[in-house]
Amino acid sequence: MTDLRTRQRDLARQSILDACADLITERRHLDFAMRDVAERAGVSLRTVYNHFATREDLLDALGQDFDDQMAERGGPDARDLRSGDDLLAAVRTNLRLFDELDGISEAIAQMPLADVGRHAKRAERTRILVDHLAGLMPNVPADDAHTIAVVLRHLLSHRSWFWLTREYGLDVDEVADVITWATATLVAAAEAGDLPSPDELTQEETP
Repeated sequence: MTDLRTRQRDLARQSILDACADLITERRHLDFAMRDVAERAGVSLRTVYNHFATREDLLDALGQDFDDQMAERGGPDARDLRSGDDLLAAVRTNLRLFDELDGISEAIAQMPLADVGRHAKRAERTRILVDHLAGLMPNVPADDAHTIAVVLRHLLSHRSWFWLTREYGLDVDEVADVITWATATLVAAAEAGDLPSPDELTQEETP
């Protein structure tokens, strides 16, 4: 009986999380009430609050659920990357997993940074990835390497997947091809000494 109750509780919790993801995806904002989530999930409002005391707790749990589902499907951990080839392979894997997870991926991509960035481990993964990207450019001055790495981190992000596939209609394989190409091209250019220079850009723009 205890196992049955546990399964029922787990199913109710997942239904609530799925309902939350659906509402965010459909409305493209976080303007929903806990009652809306309860109605979509087919549970009582009390049940929702039994699982999540506040909306913030619910959104935190949604972010954690996304992370868990990515890990279960073999999403690569930034800490396991050892080379540029590892990184590019990881980019392809993650982009395809974003597409596979569909609804929750779209929901997380549309949540404000203030909500999806609350998890300390997500911030740590970003730091590790930026450090790894900068490490692919050993011959580039540290400040330039870090700046380029941050820009690349944005290019590799979940939000890039969302805008390129859902807003601009590209196929996920096309997105994977162009993002991995752009990453490799920028790293190679930086290593070859072709760095962004405000002085040079200003001179080129001067008539």
